[in-house]
Amino acid sequence: MKTDLILPIVCSKYKIAYVLFDKDLAIIDFVENMSDFIESDLKISEKSDLREVFWEFVGLEDSLNDLYEDKKEYLHLPMIFRNNIYYDINVEICFIENKKYFIAMFTKQQNNLMEYFKNIQKMNETNLHNYNTKKTFNKINEKLISFQIDNDGFIKNANSACTSFLGLEEKELINKHLSEYFFSRNKKIDLNSHSNILRAENKDNIEIFFHAEIININNDISSDKIIVCQDITYLKKIESELEYAVNHDSLTGLPNRLYLTKKIDENIEKSIENNLFFALCFIDLNKFKAVNDTYGHHVGDMLLKHIGEVLKHTVREEDTVARLGGDEFVVLLESLESVEYLEKTISRIQEVSGKMPFHYNKDLIIELSFSFGTSIYPKDGEDAKTLLETADKEMYLKKNR
Repeated sequence: MKTDLILPIVCSKYKIAYVLFDKDLAIIDFVENMSDFIESDLKISEKSDLREVFWEFVGLEDSLNDLYEDKKEYLHLPMIFRNNIYYDINVEICFIENKKYFIAMFTKQQNNLMEYFKNIQKMNETNLHNYNTKKTFNKINEKLISFQIDNDGFIKNANSACTSFLGLEEKELINKHLSEYFFSRNKKIDLNSHSNILRAENKDNIEIFFHAEIININNDISSDKIIVCQDITYLKKIESELEYAVNHDSLTGLPNRLYLTKKIDENIEKSIENNLFFALCFIDLNKFKAVNDTYGHHVGDMLLKHIGEVLKHTVREEDTVARLGGDEFVVLLESLESVEYLEKTISRIQEVSGKMPFHYNKDLIIELSFSFGTSIYPKDGEDAKTLLETADKEMYLKKNR
């Protein structure tokens, strides 16, 4: 099985390799030019068992199961070494064709990160007491934002990367609380956790996301903690792009069937709470096959984009225009007080489309003609599947008259 084209394109753009696998840990898909991303002996093929790839991690199945059941938002697997190269792996849930999968994204790090973690481990094991010296602290890693806090979260030391990022002198940070500069999505930063996702504004007021490792010094002298922040803003951007790709039609940019189904489910809950109803308007373009056969698929694609724009101009901002595939569109009309608005919407679509034919060029103008089918919640169904099927059947009955 191959995923949608957008996934390899996005991963390639940001130099990130990916592996897609299912709940049984069977690999479904992976970036074809994996060797371009990972110069290693990592052996990956379709239907391989993921445990053969990530053999270092004890309890991997339990962690993935928590992720699958939404007990975790993501799973971070640090310290993957292949041929002396260090990789970070972030595992998240994605939906493809209404099915739930895991996606593991590989990011290659610089070799000096490996040396950094060795230094941290060595310092913990030997209980060195020189964390409090500025010289040693800055040597940990000049490229990662690092700072030392006491058990209550007050800053005691900050390396040059941290002061440069915030645009402050170190003396301005000392004895200030961590929460003055870094924020967690859970509002309060959990200092007892081994890791957090934090956000902060840099000196240019740009919001940056970090994966923050919290390292306990744990010796007889101090119970302080070292926090090391790695910039993952680019991963957040990829996450946003992937979420958009999963929920939107790649041709028109309209919401797709998956997104529409979720919106219908949301409206069912809202309608029950507020004693309102909503409606679906199933729309099929007449004679679309003839357009493709006569003028080619490029013209057909341009026509579909035009229809998407026409439909968006005929409904309210709170309504949803979705493309299910081919020449089939659905308009979700939210929070209706009467059936009249549904009838008015159909009339308006017919009126506006009559005034906005598709102009491919000066010699090719295509008039728009649609067939409509409708369903109303809860009269015509009490779930998304039934409502869509009802509207679809009505549309085909009218189309074939």
